Amino acid sequence: MAQKRMFTKKIVDSDAFLEMPLSSQCLYFHLNMRADDDGFIGNPKSIMRTINASEDDLNILILKRFVLVIDDGVIVIKHWRMHNCIRQNKYTETSYIEHKMKLFLTENGSYSTTHGIPVSEVDRARDIVDMEELEGGDEDSPEAAGRSGDKYSKEFERFWSIYPKKDGKGMAYTKYKDRIRDGYTHEDLASAAMNYRKECVKSQKEKKYIKLAKTFLGDSTPFLEYLPKAAPRGLPESEGHGEVDFKKYL
Repeated sequence: MAQKRMFTKKIVDSDAFLEMPLSSQCLYFHLNMRADDDGFIGNPKSIMRTINASEDDLNILILKRFVLVIDDGVIVIKHWRMHNCIRQNKYTETSYIEHKMKLFLTENGSYSTTHGIPVSEVDRARDIVDMEELEGGDEDSPEAAGRSGDKYSKEFERFWSIYPKKDGKGMAYTKYKDRIRDGYTHEDLASAAMNYRKECVKSQKEKKYIKLAKTFLGDSTPFLEYLPKAAPRGLPESEGHGEVDFKKYL
């Protein structure tokens, strides 16, 4: 099991988090530090006794949905996958497999008990790509990216965990950065990947017919039709007036 834990400021700097009592915030950090590599905790009350936290502290975390109660006293950190991106060679799957099967992954990368892509499906796709990358060893592999000094961003890793076809990660990352420079947000691209994934699942599309991510994000912009309605649907042409100010289209 990995020994280090990370926290995203999107969560711990939010008003909802900072408005909680300091004792609840403290409990949250301790629960995160002691969770397994999938964010599950089977002994929250033991941790509470260790740090002298009260039942109210845990109840506030549950009420605010910073932790989710599964059953049998097992809880899970809702935003675990937003906080942590653990390398496969250091990752140990939770022992709470049945509990994990009840969870979904939403568009922003948080756990849900009601909606999103089943976590088991996302993890199965991750296992497939890990094996393909270990066996392939091509120029698009993470190893090659590491040798070139180019690391995948956390936002891209979230996009990649959602996207339904795990081939050509290096080139996909290049196209991903191009689209971010074009003015699309990380949330736009993650939502487009989620919508495309849902379509592939619904139509039971064979893998060979699913677009490569580098094609999906390519210059012909097929991802546009899968963007949320509020996102820009196409990039304006400069019409010879120099660079376009994309900020006004966000």
